[in-house]
Amino acid sequence: MTHHLPRVGLRMIKTSLAVCICFLIYFLRGEEGAPVFSTIAAIICMQPQVENSRQAAFNRIVGTLVGAVFAILIVYLVREIPWYYRIFRYVVISLTIIPVMYVTVLLKKTGATALAGIVLLSTCLSNAGQPPIVDAMNRSVETIIGILVSLVVNSMHLPRKYSDDCLFVTGFDGALYDEMEGITPYVRFELNQLIHDGMPFTIATERTPASLVSDLKDVELRLPVIAMDGAVLYDVKDKRYLATNGLDRTLADAICDHADKKGYHYFRNVVWENVLLIYYNDFKDFKNEAEKQTYLSNRRSPYRNYVNGEVPENGIVVYILLVLKDAEADVLEAELQEMDTKQELLFLRDKSETPEDYCHLKIYHKNATKEYMLQRLMEEIPQKKCVAFGSNRNDISMLAAADLSFATASAIPEAAAAADQQLKGYGGDSVVRKIAHLYERLPWQNLPKELRESEKREE
Repeated sequence: MTHHLPRVGLRMIKTSLAVCICFLIYFLRGEEGAPVFSTIAAIICMQPQVENSRQAAFNRIVGTLVGAVFAILIVYLVREIPWYYRIFRYVVISLTIIPVMYVTVLLKKTGATALAGIVLLSTCLSNAGQPPIVDAMNRSVETIIGILVSLVVNSMHLPRKYSDDCLFVTGFDGALYDEMEGITPYVRFELNQLIHDGMPFTIATERTPASLVSDLKDVELRLPVIAMDGAVLYDVKDKRYLATNGLDRTLADAICDHADKKGYHYFRNVVWENVLLIYYNDFKDFKNEAEKQTYLSNRRSPYRNYVNGEVPENGIVVYILLVLKDAEADVLEAELQEMDTKQELLFLRDKSETPEDYCHLKIYHKNATKEYMLQRLMEEIPQKKCVAFGSNRNDISMLAAADLSFATASAIPEAAAAADQQLKGYGGDSVVRKIAHLYERLPWQNLPKELRESEKREE
């Protein structure tokens, strides 16, 4: 996969601005003092979130004062040590780091420990020729200036216009999640910020809910996610299935009976009492190596619950999985389509985890699509417009149905053709940057025409 240099972040820009303001204050004060302390404090105190910055400012002011008090005491103490024993001065200063750190712990201001140590050392090692108490106060004032400048700069932001009437939904693998890097720090931080600001956001994925949540543990999702290709709508917070598009039980049993007669093994993915269980027939004799590897590798996963037994009467079969050669899958699919007189079945194939001439044949209800479950979700939320992002074949219907859609730079040609636009950047960073640009706009920026229309576009 092509990798690109990360962009210059807003935190970097704000930190540079805070340092510049510290220099400006130093200049306006007639270049009195030592700007190194205010600029260091500004850099240390700049936080990604404004709420964190306020807390950090208070904590580090306390830490600055703790460091200054200890510095005054130690400077007077080490002055009593003769110059030819000056090595003991350094030992005393070094040992003083311990009580300085300990006091910040007692005050529950551990975030201020580093700054307290900086104030202590800068005062004790200073050669300014001023009385210790004056020097300590000057260092404290400089440091507090840097802390306050950092707080003010971090609280500043341009006014924004928010697209609260739009739901933002993205595919996961290939769009938000990178197989090599996972969820990048930028994606994690920016998504949490946007969701915290009220952005309606969710994910539509081929994964099971448990597998998705394991890679999204640091992203604070608030809306239900569309999982298993649209077979289920899952509430991440309450850990329950809100909706399922399952197979008719009689039809599911008929599919399994037909597979038994042909000697095929199969996995039935069943939602029962808000738990996803995978029921399998007896594997005393695997039919092929691909089938064996699928079973053995997935069974070790903590996010899959395999059961060798009968499916409960009230269990909902969301899909049936078989691992077959492509030619066998062709024949079985044709036979099942002939059985499916009401045309209730949807067949999907996945070759990403199988040898070249094998596939995972998944059998769903025809309504088990991301598009169908997305429409169902939008019936339950106030947002009536949708912005979608995707990259693979299973995203195509969702991209085509959305009011505005984007394919990733690495999307398959069919997904790119279904989307309104294609992103230029790669990876989840590019997706989240576009989401942020559309959700919180500067006053002079307008929404794309697709989102300004009162009704969904029809194709």
